[in-house]
Amino acid sequence: MEVQGNFDPDLAFVNERLVEVIDYWHEIRSDRKMPAHGDMDVLDVPRHLLPHLELIEVLRDPDLRFRWRLIGTHVTTAVARDATGKYFDELYQGGDFDTVLGPFKWVAENAEPLRWYGTSGFVGKDWQAYEGVYLPMSDDGEIVDMILGAVHYDLT
Repeated sequence: MEVQGNFDPDLAFVNERLVEVIDYWHEIRSDRKMPAHGDMDVLDVPRHLLPHLELIEVLRDPDLRFRWRLIGTHVTTAVARDATGKYFDELYQGGDFDTVLGPFKWVAENAEPLRWYGTSGFVGKDWQAYEGVYLPMSDDGEIVDMILGAVHYDLT
């Protein structure tokens, strides 16, 4: 597997679904730097966005570690597996670990939204283009403890 990705903190989205997800994030964060996980109500998320959503738990003790908490069906179909409940370090090896970890670590450290795009090497689909957005969430308003993500894969 080889995943290739590019960071875009300027958020130059191509896919309209991702714009809708960041609009939802802005709505639930209100005037705060970032929303809390508890601010998110799945019943308020437009139904057509749900298959694209991801929730990633950010753990910090003793070291920074990430776990997939929710992965939408569009994503699980595209990568041909459901890694819900798994830690990143259980799934990815070597350079792929560093590449996949990169955008989540950036969001956790900067507490800012990030667009990530490139090609997926999952299940030999190195041709498969993707675009994602990763949005910080925090229960204390300071430290990122959850990341709301959304990804669109070009499945054609």
